[in-house]
Amino acid sequence: MIEFLEAEAGIRQLHAHYTDAVWRRDPVAFAECFTRDAEWRISGMVLRGHDEIAGGFGTILAKCNRVLISFRNPQVDLTGRGRASARVYVTEQCSWTDRAPNMNLGRYHDRAVLDGDRWRFEWRLFQLLYTGPADLTGAFQDQPDYGAWPAMPRRDAVPAPTPGRD
Repeated sequence: MIEFLEAEAGIRQLHAHYTDAVWRRDPVAFAECFTRDAEWRISGMVLRGHDEIAGGFGTILAKCNRVLISFRNPQVDLTGRGRASARVYVTEQCSWTDRAPNMNLGRYHDRAVLDGDRWRFEWRLFQLLYTGPADLTGAFQDQPDYGAWPAMPRRDAVPAPTPGRD
């Protein structure tokens, strides 16, 4: 049980580092949330390694003034010593450079590892579930349902493009 609690706390801290890097628009701190050979699958892209992840982060955030991410409680499953998978729902409050504010609701599927003294993502897939006004009158997105927890997508799952932003 102690190992599980340490992993869950570490993954929550990882989410906090990720949120801070996004808000501050810091590609170096953002890439540090991932292992050196990680994959980040988002908005129709598959980004591999720190350089591609930092570059993709810069491309996405170039369209935004600010993004505030709020993670829900993650579901965590220990998959080995220092290894875990997680599923977490997220709200993104976005201010786009074209002045169109919106809110996104999404789901991340994560594979994380204990790397030294902190947890990092080794594989991350984002699914956009909703985009539009905060009153949920916007567009809900069709996304694959990988089943009840702890079911996870295959490592080669392809992320859907983000409607109207890609």
